[in-house]
Formats: sequence, structure tokens, C-alpha cells
Amino acid sequence: MDLKNLFFAKVKENAVIPSKEKWNAGFDIYPCFDEEYMIIKPFETVLIPTGIASSIDEGYYIQIQERGSSGGKGIKYSAGVIDSSYRGEWFLATTNTNKKPVIILKKNIDDFDILSKNIINEGYIVYPYSKALFQGIIHSVHNEFETSEISFDELKQISSQRGEGRLGSSGK
Repeated sequence: MDLKNLFFAKVKENAVIPSKEKWNAGFDIYPCFDEEYMIIKPFETVLIPTGIASSIDEGYYIQIQERGSSGGKGIKYSAGVIDSSYRGEWFLATTNTNKKPVIILKKNIDDFDILSKNIINEGYIVYPYSKALFQGIIHSVHNEFETSEISFDELKQISSQRGEGRLGSSGK
């Protein structure tokens, strides 16, 4: 079995290096920001820093996905590929799909007197800073395909069960 290389580096000292249990598919990815909290307004997308960078062997990439706990709270990832050639800090394109603001808190909610009352009164969705926000899953890059441009008429001549059937046309 050939071992592959995946290296992580801290861009910020307080970053958490992604980790996973051997039986899990994804590496847990944590936020890393300086403020005491971060608010994501309803239907807003923000870039959340992670404080980490990586290098993975050529031929692989890391796809970012929601975790069950973040997806279940309406926190979605909006884009998601870390290419093998990228060496910069990872930022998580995070979208709040809720009608209420999401707040990522560094401290326990009880440690904030006025803020905690506002959160409860205004109905913020609370996500703890210490919990992984998303997960990174390793995939192979498929470079074995040869690409060519052909006309649309030529393309339609290539045999297909579905043809030009649109959404719902498969009946599944």
C-alpha cells in the first residue's frame, strides 16, 4: 500500500489542525478568528478563517462538506474544493440558510451577560466555536480524460438513454 502525503500547517498560532478517526470519511475543520464571536445574518454568506493551510499529493483534492451538526442548524458550505496546489489559508464559505442570525461563540453563552440575553431574546442560532464547523473529504483528481470540443449536433448523435430530457425526465 503506497502511503500518500497530507500536510497541515498553522497559519495562526491558535488554529486547530484538522483530524479524523480512522473509520470516518472527513477531517474535522474548525473556525479560527480573533473576535469573541462571529454573526452570520440570515441568508448571508461569509468567509470564516480556519488558521490552517495544507499540501496534499498531486492527484488529490479536499472537498469541504457540512457536518451533521452544522447542516442540521441550517449552516451550509457554499463552495468547496481545496486543490493540491493551494498553499494559502483555508476560508470556509459559510451560508446561513435560516431566517434567524447564526452566532459562533468562543465562550459559553452563560459567560455573556448582556449578549446572552440578546441572543435568547432575538432567537439567535448558537454554534460553539470549539466544535468543528465543516469536514474535509479527500478525493482523487481524474486526469485520465482527454477533452475535445465538438458541435452540439455531433454531441446529440452520441447514444444516450436520457438524451435532452430535463429535470424530472428520468422518472426517479
